[in-house]
Amino acid sequence: MNQPPPIVIIGAGLAGAACAYELVQTGHRRVLIVERAARSGQHGSAQNAGLIRSHASNPFTAAVARSGAAWWGSQSLVPFEASGSVLIGGRSGELMAGFRPKEHRWLTACQSYNLVGHPLPPKRRAFFNPADGVGDPAALVDALLGAAQEHGAQLRVNCTAQLDGETLWLDGERQPFDHLVIAAGAWSAELLALPVQAFARHLVLHRTEALRAAPWVWDLDEELYWRPHPEGLLLSACDERVVHRPDPEQWPAVVDEALEELERKLGSAYPGLLPLEGLESWSGLRVLTPDDGFILGPDPRRARVLWCTALGGHGVTCCVPAAQLALQAITGRPLDADQLRNQRAHSAERFATLDETWHG
Repeated sequence: MNQPPPIVIIGAGLAGAACAYELVQTGHRRVLIVERAARSGQHGSAQNAGLIRSHASNPFTAAVARSGAAWWGSQSLVPFEASGSVLIGGRSGELMAGFRPKEHRWLTACQSYNLVGHPLPPKRRAFFNPADGVGDPAALVDALLGAAQEHGAQLRVNCTAQLDGETLWLDGERQPFDHLVIAAGAWSAELLALPVQAFARHLVLHRTEALRAAPWVWDLDEELYWRPHPEGLLLSACDERVVHRPDPEQWPAVVDEALEELERKLGSAYPGLLPLEGLESWSGLRVLTPDDGFILGPDPRRARVLWCTALGGHGVTCCVPAAQLALQAITGRPLDADQLRNQRAHSAERFATLDETWHG
């Protein structure tokens, strides 16, 4: 009866699980994680390709992603397949901007063919990044939540949350809180308005004989990626379809146009990957802001509300370092100069008006 109110985290996907883990790692034991689904990690966290990816077009996102890839390479919570990655480009400056001489290696045409298994399209270059790889997002969610629960955190599923001014309601009952962390992905803005938008993106599993271990491949010009999968090849055309009101009860619908777009891109740049047969496809949610940055840290309108959301497809790589930046005001974790810059860049305060919305 005399215990202080908990820190409440809304959302038990990658972001929420990482926040719970960060809190218990820094000595906080009164933590309540609230999930509207029947179990954790059922939406965006379960729908991605599991790429540990240290590249991003937003330089501040890329900085967090490099920290995330380094975390994956050093942690022991879940297995990490250090396959590396091959990034391909040429028509824009993104490939050159992402190249880091001390960490990456330019590939000759022969080296690229040996790693990718297909010739590069004309006027493209490629580099190899050994820090990248593949991880299991569902296993990561379970491991982070399990570690948090071992230290006293509680998980409540099938629970709806509503924020009314300074009052939090869980399943219609008032819930006191010390701090409230919004990590609800596509449903974050339902609690408190911010400029976030959910998009659907398709993944296609080309069921074929198991491929040799190889790096995953991303063509920045085509906006196309693939990686080996135990049952064949997992591919995406990086399509984006606005989803204005995501259904919490089911994944976004699969549309034929996405498969057609994938086949068109492959036919243009990598015809050796065709035909695609024995397919399984699904559509997952990615949550973005107008500048492709995250939303991390305190909300300037609510003294006890913090954000860890809009990880935009980088959640499996970035969730742990993102949680560290998001919760630093609570945990007091020391941050170096680079981390402080990243924290400011991903702050909610960067938006000119917090009532801004995404029109699309």
